[in-house]
Amino acid sequence: MKILTYIESMKKNYFIALCLAAGFLTSCSLLSSSREKDMRPDYVKENMSLVWADEFDGDSAEPNPEFWDYNTGGGGWGNGERQYYTNDRTNSFVSDGTLKIVAHKNEKNKWTSARLITSFKKSFTYGYVEFRAKLPVEKGSWPALWMMPQFTTYGQWPRSGEIDVMEYATNFWGKKAYGTVHCKAGSGGNAVNSDYREISDVRKWHTYAVLWTEDSIKWYYDGEFLTEYKNPHNEKDAWQAWPYDQPFYIIMNVAMGGTLGMDIPEKLKSCQMEVDYVRVYQ
Repeated sequence: MKILTYIESMKKNYFIALCLAAGFLTSCSLLSSSREKDMRPDYVKENMSLVWADEFDGDSAEPNPEFWDYNTGGGGWGNGERQYYTNDRTNSFVSDGTLKIVAHKNEKNKWTSARLITSFKKSFTYGYVEFRAKLPVEKGSWPALWMMPQFTTYGQWPRSGEIDVMEYATNFWGKKAYGTVHCKAGSGGNAVNSDYREISDVRKWHTYAVLWTEDSIKWYYDGEFLTEYKNPHNEKDAWQAWPYDQPFYIIMNVAMGGTLGMDIPEKLKSCQMEVDYVRVYQ
């Protein structure tokens, strides 16, 4: 960690005092504690500020319960997935400054994994949302970093939308990572998506992000622009293609099998996604 200079310390204390005066102690603590990590890369717009982040730097193995909850259970999750999601520390834990989401095959030959969500804890309307992650490459795994609507304002899925920042399917689509939106105008196999081109090695650290505004959703890989999905505006029934004017929450998970994971090798026992941080700028 960098050692703060005297001037930086004074700025930090002044910043905290302002936050206390405004009644934002929690947010202030989050932002000031993360100053040493260069929270805004060059490719994030200068007029944007960090509004929330999880750096996974805590001393507890449990992901911060102020931020994260869990979807649990099985049943395929609408995609024929094989895993049963748990909130057990064998499937999700924090160590050495990163979050690990681990899919295991247990003694009964059943897969377990984790699906972390910020639902009703942290949700956002518009902003730059970025993940830094290492992905599993084992065939049959299906890691995803994505967002779902906090409320079904326009109806059940896909009417109220879905924003997939990144999905990586090792048995499908030529081992590429994809960004996708699902809505009434296009979902499932007809969804609007863009591939992340050929990634040299997803086992290494890469950033996956979307810039979500009133006008469009843009995907970024390691800070480089990939593609854009535009708000049709003013068109009749525009909500069918653009339900993205509502708060969305964040999801991180590793699925096994299913629509994109497909066949799982019998010899495979486990695989892991590692997340360094999640950051939201507005």
